[in-house]
Amino acid sequence: MYTKNLYETDTLRSATGPTIRPGGLELTDRALAHCRLPAGAAVLDAGCGRGATLAHLKNRHRLRAIGLDLSQLLLVEGRSNDPSLAMVRADAARTPLPDEGLAAVCCECVLSLTPAPRRVLEEFFRVLAPGGYLLLSDLYRPSPASVAPAPAASVNCCLKGTATQEQIVDRVSAAGFKISVWEDHSPLLKVLAAQLVFAYGSLDAFWRSVWGGSDPAGEATKTCGRPGYFLLVARKEISHG
Repeated sequence: MYTKNLYETDTLRSATGPTIRPGGLELTDRALAHCRLPAGAAVLDAGCGRGATLAHLKNRHRLRAIGLDLSQLLLVEGRSNDPSLAMVRADAARTPLPDEGLAAVCCECVLSLTPAPRRVLEEFFRVLAPGGYLLLSDLYRPSPASVAPAPAASVNCCLKGTATQEQIVDRVSAAGFKISVWEDHSPLLKVLAAQLVFAYGSLDAFWRSVWGGSDPAGEATKTCGRPGYFLLVARKEISHG
């Protein structure tokens, strides 16, 4: 059965704008404020989509930014919008980048979409230089039972891969990172919900639009529960050995 990727549709973007995630570029800026990267620093935007954040990193922050995404559809549109952006089609679990070449990796609303988050985090650790930063934002489960799996067959979205704060912290730490910031930004989900209601009339109507006119027993809104939203900043420590 065909699985639709929510992030490839215009259904969500019509309400959120080009970044297709809660908090948008403002949360990206907040994450970068914890790093203070110098102009020209090499940064990876993992899951760059159409390149909205990539362009922001390049033009606003003067960073040497490269984007990576698996979606050929999104990359084609991104290159069409701005041919100057460096965008590569690749899996975040197997990036075509050398060891220890990056000052930071941005991974915003992407890790929960990956089938192997631990492998992805290990890959981020590999490509980061000692002292490099991991900037991670995503949905999470405030408690183990707070979010049930999203409907499996119809739409691929971040709700499918939510984990608890403890699980996320354990994964990041196990990959070798030292976490310096964990911030809860769950109120941004209320803002997103309001945007969806304004655009579609109700959350049920939004999900019906996603499913092409059907909403299997309201599964999208009823089984997914109430996730949280977080920002995490971690660092690949410099070895003194």
